Amino acid sequence: MRKTIGQGLERGVFPGVVACVSVQGEPVFYEAHGAAEVLPNERAMLLDTRFDLAQLTQVVATMPAVLRSVQLGKLSLVDPIVRYLPEFATGIDRYSKAQINAFHLLTHTSGLPTWRPMFLTARGIKAYLRQLADTPLETAPGTRAIQSDLGYLLLGFLLERVWDRPLQDICEKLVFQPLGMTSTSFAGEGLPADLCAATEIGNEWERKSCDQREAASFPWRGNTICGEAHDSNAFYGLDGVGGQAGLFSTAADLNQFAELWVRKGIVRRERFLDTTLVTLATSAHGEASGRSFGFGWELAGEACAIGSTVPSNSFGLSGGTGVSLWCDPLSKTTSVLLTNSIHPETSESRADDLARWREQFHVRAFQG
Repeated sequence: MRKTIGQGLERGVFPGVVACVSVQGEPVFYEAHGAAEVLPNERAMLLDTRFDLAQLTQVVATMPAVLRSVQLGKLSLVDPIVRYLPEFATGIDRYSKAQINAFHLLTHTSGLPTWRPMFLTARGIKAYLRQLADTPLETAPGTRAIQSDLGYLLLGFLLERVWDRPLQDICEKLVFQPLGMTSTSFAGEGLPADLCAATEIGNEWERKSCDQREAASFPWRGNTICGEAHDSNAFYGLDGVGGQAGLFSTAADLNQFAELWVRKGIVRRERFLDTTLVTLATSAHGEASGRSFGFGWELAGEACAIGSTVPSNSFGLSGGTGVSLWCDPLSKTTSVLLTNSIHPETSESRADDLARWREQFHVRAFQG
């Protein structure tokens, strides 16, 4: 694995990396290499460097907070979410949206599209809910999987409405504190930059994905993003806290979180998640472009993001900032791989390079 990391650094796939691979709860590889930041100043990568988890937020914070809420009787997987968020079904496709429940959102089968640049005009939950109400569904609920950041954005709003508390507080109480994840938190208004791995200079990737007329007048960040949510919907519109993105964590904390899943809901010999919920979360419920999804997790398969040679019952997820987490409950192996591959800039070719390299690393991690 050290050789694979060296090859990634030499090829310029990323400036720096922290990797932690554990078997039966014991780390067998835990190392930091390269730089946490190269521009404007170079800074070494450390084992405890915090990374922007991007879409990993969905399975590390939002999804387990929803499952804990179900377990505590605060929420049902099958009740329509309009019971809690009636304003969601007041616009386009209102009758179909009235059928959407938490199960649909968790499994990416709500019909909501992958992403929309709502941050260009939306500020705060009410404005986002208005835009979500006016966003057309791409499919009928429950018919097909579309990996959707918007679905998890909505789950974050659902949690806040159910608990009447900020999402950060909910996740801290229900997930991070019980699991001992002391270095995990949402970016909020910003974390100390010297603790974090840098991401892009500005939001060039998302800026290019917007309508250029709207993007031209938007006050984009131009600095090196470090300690702030890279995701624009989280940063500009939601003060750095979203159900879809905005979480920061370390390899050690994520290793601890992964142990929960390979031990099927048990933490320090106590049940943290019901067996039924763990089974549901890691079973296939929808397919998108040949990729199968559980509750946020992508499941191993021919078209999975890290290739077809990983263990058949493994599951995991990757985030757009260069981070990934995969688990194999059969061998009780977990593989945490955190890179700052989009620093100082990113491109489709660089993303492809990372995808190929990431597959090599995780395959080697599972092979031992």
